[in-house]
Amino acid sequence: MRIKNDNFYAYLLIAPFLFFFLAFLIYPFGKLFYMSFFDWNLMAVAINPDNAEFIGFENYIYLLAGEGVYYDFTVFLTPIKICLLFLIIATIYIFHKNEILKHNVGLKFFFIFALIVYFMNGIKPTEDAYWEDDLFWKTVRNTIILAFYSAYGVTFIAVILAIATNKKGVTFTIIRTMFWATGGVGVVGLSLVFSQLFGGYGSLFNNALEAFGYDPYPFTQKTIAGRFVIIFATVWWTIGLPIILFIAALQQIPDERYEAARIDGASNSQMFWYITLPGVSRIFLLVSVLQIIAHLQIFAQSQLLTGGGPNNNSRTLVQLIYEYSFRDMRMGSGAAVSVVLFLIIGFFTFLQFRLFRENE
Repeated sequence: MRIKNDNFYAYLLIAPFLFFFLAFLIYPFGKLFYMSFFDWNLMAVAINPDNAEFIGFENYIYLLAGEGVYYDFTVFLTPIKICLLFLIIATIYIFHKNEILKHNVGLKFFFIFALIVYFMNGIKPTEDAYWEDDLFWKTVRNTIILAFYSAYGVTFIAVILAIATNKKGVTFTIIRTMFWATGGVGVVGLSLVFSQLFGGYGSLFNNALEAFGYDPYPFTQKTIAGRFVIIFATVWWTIGLPIILFIAALQQIPDERYEAARIDGASNSQMFWYITLPGVSRIFLLVSVLQIIAHLQIFAQSQLLTGGGPNNNSRTLVQLIYEYSFRDMRMGSGAAVSVVLFLIIGFFTFLQFRLFRENE
């Protein structure tokens, strides 16, 4: 009877939150899903709601359909691509042979995502082929690439910094606080700061190059360099919380394990691979998934730093949603892209739960 009463009060306490959570989650998504089946011109519908024309799956067909598209395996025959694939497979094999590391769910997730990013490069149209909406598929690729490098840039750097600063003393407390403070800067302000650092001519970095006699380099007008600036800004902005989570995980590892390992003659690298890394495995996966979900929604960094260029090579799905919905007034198309983005995020969330369950 006592247990039933406790459950009743627990449900009573969380009921207001659940009500508002579901109201602000289910209704907006349901409305979004509904709009994706209409030719919903924002201006026309604002004047007269009856102007929304039902078109069924045409928005999705336009986004996803193509003709003459195939998978080109020859793009992987370059020496760099072959070496990269060999490196990924060899690393997976080494980790699988290690009895401790092969159960690290965070690393499993990393390798799965790495292979997805790697093999996406093989999707090619023939010379006369086309996507109905070429911009959509390019932004899908851009978004996943940016999310991968940003998420794992944050994750791996956060692990290193957490281990380095997981020490007692006022100095390390101040350093950890500085890392945490990076998230307090608004993403728009951060993007503007980085545009002054790595923008076009007259930026701080280019002024430094000119001072040393070098020609200025237009970072944000180059594909690889522009993506690097976006990733760099994103990592700097979001690294605070992962560091705190990894430090919390590190502090849960008993000191006795390290002491016993030292007595047995274990080196620092052995203690890292066999004690530290398994100890932060679940947090590694949690941070990875949270960062991927967040970085799949990159908008301000790309919009303000590169404008989606050059040649749309840094344009993201959220940018495309914004442009379709509010620039082109095609709310139906924007809603369809939003549903696809939701499904991509849902896939990675589902993968996380599957890996967690396998490790239980």
